[in-house]
Amino acid sequence: MLRRKNYLLLLLTSILTAFLLFRSSYFIRAEPYFRDVTSAMALEFKHINGFSAERRLVETMGSGGALFDFDNDDDLDLYLVQGNSLSLSTEAPQNRLYRNDAGVFVDVTMSANVGDTGYGLGAVAADYDADGYRDLYVTNLGKNVLYRNNGDGTFTDVTEPADVGCPLLSASAAFADIDRDGDLDLYVCNYVEYALEIDIPCYYNNSLRIYCGPNEYHGIADVLYRNNGDGTFTDITEAAGVYEPTTRGLGVVFTDVNGDGWVDIYVANDMSPNTLFMNQGNGTFQEEGVLRGVAYNGDGLANGSMGIDAADYDNDGDIDLWVSNFSLEANCLMQNDGEGYFEDVTFAANLADPSFYSLGFGTRFIDFDNDGWLDILVGNGHIWDNVKQIDAKMSYAQPVQLFQNRGGISENSVTFAEITDEAGLNEAHYVVRGMLFGDIDVDGDVDVVLCQSNRPAIILSNEVGNTNAWLTVKLVGMDGNTDAIGAQVRLEASGMTLLREVICGASYLSGNDLHLFFGLGDAIRVDNLQIRWHNGTVEKLGELPIRQSITFSQH
Repeated sequence: MLRRKNYLLLLLTSILTAFLLFRSSYFIRAEPYFRDVTSAMALEFKHINGFSAERRLVETMGSGGALFDFDNDDDLDLYLVQGNSLSLSTEAPQNRLYRNDAGVFVDVTMSANVGDTGYGLGAVAADYDADGYRDLYVTNLGKNVLYRNNGDGTFTDVTEPADVGCPLLSASAAFADIDRDGDLDLYVCNYVEYALEIDIPCYYNNSLRIYCGPNEYHGIADVLYRNNGDGTFTDITEAAGVYEPTTRGLGVVFTDVNGDGWVDIYVANDMSPNTLFMNQGNGTFQEEGVLRGVAYNGDGLANGSMGIDAADYDNDGDIDLWVSNFSLEANCLMQNDGEGYFEDVTFAANLADPSFYSLGFGTRFIDFDNDGWLDILVGNGHIWDNVKQIDAKMSYAQPVQLFQNRGGISENSVTFAEITDEAGLNEAHYVVRGMLFGDIDVDGDVDVVLCQSNRPAIILSNEVGNTNAWLTVKLVGMDGNTDAIGAQVRLEASGMTLLREVICGASYLSGNDLHLFFGLGDAIRVDNLQIRWHNGTVEKLGELPIRQSITFSQH
């Protein structure tokens, strides 16, 4: 009898273990979790960075792009930013716009009139003029470009009349309504004082030519533009309290970290303290990065930060922060205490060691398996093409890393497990810079576009997410903020409460799909849904069916 009891106990333990493994890491699949569908979608785009033996700083920074529905046909189109040959004797390549036609990307650059030939870095899309069509802002070395969407498949370059050229070395950008006046304002990250004529030569051990680090150049201030509501913008950087003259801005995200209904600004700076501008509700901000625990990592050091995101990864009802960093630095996960103050929990969450030798750029929280817990995807790639000659443990091309959230099985704290190998992501290495996120095939899970440096762009289709239940939410604002950027949605289902926020920007040099994605695990319905609109009004709804994309318009 004792032997039988022991056998039953062992059997039950085995079943429980198998169940937890299924919940925490799906199962060992014969196929990868993300499938390369670049050829299937007919995308042919290769980034040109102007690589030279001189290894000029700007060559290794880009590029990025934007996933957005420019023609309002309810699927995502793709804009990819091109670099340049940096040679006056060579015809400059153009940025490209691809229209999504039933799962095939068709190049419509020429007819749409968006083929900028500047040395491009990033892009972001939003409806700044409130006509119902998303416009496009492109960051460059030199003058940036604002394209107004005409609503007929074409765009018009309105940079000069809008006064948003910002002729510096700009990186990421983002739109949000900072003053809740009903139109979208614009934040632009600027990196360092730079021009090709003043590029500084850098060497490792006085002999090996390498790309310079940020400390060789003077940092410059980012710019905040207020939307005047008439198609023009005003530079309010100093008046709004966001002027920091020597930071090296690379990534930016608008997010409400203290839950007061006003969007704050978190900026990833390269080898300078990251900055957190707290919205005062009167058109001004106060920089509180150090005070709130997000300027430095847990050891009190400023990192080489690039990619950035904000989301509620631990399902406790507030917005946490995430930053990707340089190699030999861990990426940083910062947990919100509920009042907008943060603790670096990278080591406790098991995210430090796996990211130490990688160099992270584009990144986001993404519930890849739709189990209701936000995972993290990081696009990696070193800036030194010859890094093997410096450290044999590092490589130029690196795998995309997937960190699975174990919140569904952890009792005390939310931790992550790297499942890059299990996901099949270790089979290919990339030199990722921008990383774009959205449901390209409209099947209920998030797909990814990898923007590589001097290499082809890659589309990775999520092959596992819609196995679980899901709900996709599109919000439509009735004022000038038509995409309701800054709004938050709380959803209750199957005992879980999930918070999602409409964010424009995030990642690195990237514009992402503005839909909200809710992974619902084994839920059979949504029990409650609450929208806190971008202007502070609250709307409550009851039960909803699952496995659908649903649109809510502001009343």
